Amino acid sequence: MKIASMDETPLKDPFMSKSMPLSTASGLPQGFGALMAAALRNLGHPNFYESMVEFVRQMIPCDLWIIARYDALSKPLIVSENGMNVNAKALYSDRMWQRDPLSKRTDQADARVFSLGQLRSNGTLDRVYARYVDSTLGIEDELALLFPISDGSFLALCLDRQGNLFSQEELALARELQTMLVEMHNQHILRAIDRQVSLFLHHNTSGKPEVMIMNANNTVLYQSDTWSLAAAQAFDREPQPAEIGSVRIAETSGRDGWSLTRLNDDCPDAILAGAEVYLLRRNSFGLDERLSHFARVHQLTQRQQEILALSLKGYSNAAIAAQLNITTGGVKNHKLRLYEKLDITTERELISAVLSHL
Repeated sequence: MKIASMDETPLKDPFMSKSMPLSTASGLPQGFGALMAAALRNLGHPNFYESMVEFVRQMIPCDLWIIARYDALSKPLIVSENGMNVNAKALYSDRMWQRDPLSKRTDQADARVFSLGQLRSNGTLDRVYARYVDSTLGIEDELALLFPISDGSFLALCLDRQGNLFSQEELALARELQTMLVEMHNQHILRAIDRQVSLFLHHNTSGKPEVMIMNANNTVLYQSDTWSLAAAQAFDREPQPAEIGSVRIAETSGRDGWSLTRLNDDCPDAILAGAEVYLLRRNSFGLDERLSHFARVHQLTQRQQEILALSLKGYSNAAIAAQLNITTGGVKNHKLRLYEKLDITTERELISAVLSHL
């Protein structure tokens, strides 16, 4: 990497699209410390990767950048970008992603640094994709830093240049930087998950949950260490990811007070974007709280909830009718519809379902 001389005259690198920033006495570009501090402050926050890009491009300049997540057997998710034209984005999303060399790297666990310039020089860049890069995307070279998420999934920070190639010195610098950036990326994943779960628990009084995150293809991106044990306790056996992903209701009740919750909030973080976050936790609520939670999970009507509450207190159908000022036949009809909704047939099963919930 070429750095400006100490007389603060910028040096030109023939491979670079613009001058390097003025150096400090330490040999680092000016602003390096502030950008590094900003990236560290953003650990666990949705704009972490944008701040990482700004940090990297201070030393390896680029004209535009793209942050995308790649998952096995699915279309890449462009999480954020700065300068990608609308036509290029639409064409990529339609079909060009299948020719993207990054899409073919989801089976490689190792994080890598490489450039399109390297692929051009060794003849391995897909010709159709090369024409797309030249004519539609309008770039000369792309430097990609890959960060592993899980088996078959990784995040790519792509720095693009419109007029010049990335030099060998810059590629070497990117590899050195990535050693540090991968560790920051790993810490960000843990903090982002913890932050998302904390936001949920702030509005829900419950115990500390087990966490699992899956993408749209039911590939597990993250799973807490004791998830499997807890899932087996909750459901007699550990459900497969595809089973969990196929259930579209917000919450599923397990045994002995366990519940599986799917978060509905769409998180803008690059790791969590487009993914489903599941919380598995065990609670110990009072009867009224159990009933309220049970009614919410199973979408009971207000009348069904009232009848269920009185049934739990030992009221007969006639007594329930008197309390609610309806007929005994009306109580029976409400109970029958409640049985159908819960897929049960008797009063005993109804009471058992509520008492075992949570």
